[in-house]
Amino acid sequence: MDMDIGWKNRALINLSALRDNIRTIRRLAPKSGVMAVIKANAYGHDMQIVARELSCRVDGFAVASIEEGLSLRKVDNELPVIILSGLCDPSQLVSCADGQLDPVIHSLHQVDWIKCHAGRPLDVWLKFNSGMNRLGMNHDDFIHAYRVLEASPCTASIGMMSHFAIAEDLKDDFTRRQISEFNQVAAGLGGKRSIANSAGIMCWPDSHLEWVRPGLMLYGISPLEGETANYGLRPVMELQAKIISLQNLKQGDTIGYGRTYVTARPMRIANLGIGYGDGYFRTVPDSAYVIIHNRKAPIVGRISMDSMTVDVSNIKQAGIGDSAVLWGESPSVAQVAGWAGTNAYEVLCKLSARVPREIMDS
Repeated sequence: MDMDIGWKNRALINLSALRDNIRTIRRLAPKSGVMAVIKANAYGHDMQIVARELSCRVDGFAVASIEEGLSLRKVDNELPVIILSGLCDPSQLVSCADGQLDPVIHSLHQVDWIKCHAGRPLDVWLKFNSGMNRLGMNHDDFIHAYRVLEASPCTASIGMMSHFAIAEDLKDDFTRRQISEFNQVAAGLGGKRSIANSAGIMCWPDSHLEWVRPGLMLYGISPLEGETANYGLRPVMELQAKIISLQNLKQGDTIGYGRTYVTARPMRIANLGIGYGDGYFRTVPDSAYVIIHNRKAPIVGRISMDSMTVDVSNIKQAGIGDSAVLWGESPSVAQVAGWAGTNAYEVLCKLSARVPREIMDS
């Protein structure tokens, strides 16, 4: 077997699922423009693959940094690209102008930088701090910044945005207060508004406004525990690894570093050529599993940098070169996140660049 091809781990990126998720977003927020959040390499899915597929299906993109924005411009040179983290220094205004990137302005010193900008007028977004207390201006600074930029020849248009802190919790009234405060500060100013993330799109229709910003749900994952199926979301990524060896062990044998796993019976063990160096989590518990031939194969022993061991005693047909699914439909990214004690965002973003992303369409 060709080691370079036959043994390759891969993350399959399902373009059909991506399109279905966009349709779900459009259905839930039919009157809003869609700003697809594809920062952090499209949450690990490969920004170029995702951007190419979405360029004729969304109304704009959002990334974290100017570097990400310039990289995106190599794929799409037409749609608005919003830089969510804004500007770190005034020299970046040149990059924004040249790349037609729209920075988010979250403090008054950035307003001063824009006032001195001598290049092409910029489309900008002003960020209001409605309670996240991370980035954004208070009420008075926001109004002042808007008026200054409105009068400046350095700005072509001004959008207004804020960010939810806990929109996935429907019992917490804080989101409703954020929506109210944002609408109050934006009232009478004019311009496009955006506050709805994935949870906002799904659960808070009053937050949809002119633009929505789907992130996690774009990739087929619900921010609401147990709600994915109800909204018709489909996971876009399936992570696969190959069986690279098989071992028949006796009762009382130990597995892996630290000899932490002791076999309670004779077992057939498969070794998968993927580990924490590829982005899987070293800390998953004994309840974690992968799927081989549509059956659960429990993970046994510690995850290594480049491999992991799974119990295939009850999967007689498992053989060298067979594929194991580490996440996708089952187990889901949310399940893996639960095992690892983290969230779905980190699971996806940790996936290493040494795992190739491959396109599928089904």
